[in-house]
Amino acid sequence: MDKKSMDRLAKVSLIEGISLIVLVFVGMPLKYFMGYETATKILGSIHGVLWLAFLYVLYDARKKNSLDNSFTAKMLVFSVIPFGLIPMEKMIKEFNGKIEEKAKKGELVNA
Repeated sequence: MDKKSMDRLAKVSLIEGISLIVLVFVGMPLKYFMGYETATKILGSIHGVLWLAFLYVLYDARKKNSLDNSFTAKMLVFSVIPFGLIPMEKMIKEFNGKIEEKAKKGELVNA
């Protein structure tokens, strides 16, 4: 198990989640209420790149930590929900806690 990949997932998921919140609560009102279509183009592009980075980091963490399908599916669902970053952070912290417990018991080699 690789704690570094999970820490990277936590950081990227936080940044991606914040970008989604900014897109939904800043970009969308600017577009639909004030007529600034450029806001969603810019914020949407930034969010899209960050979401692709999130997908890559999630794939990497899944591969290195043998994450199960339910964990991965939940992360994907939460990544498209505003404020889904809160349960994602909780899931990652719980998983990191399991890694630390195994490391204390001497069951892990590369934690």
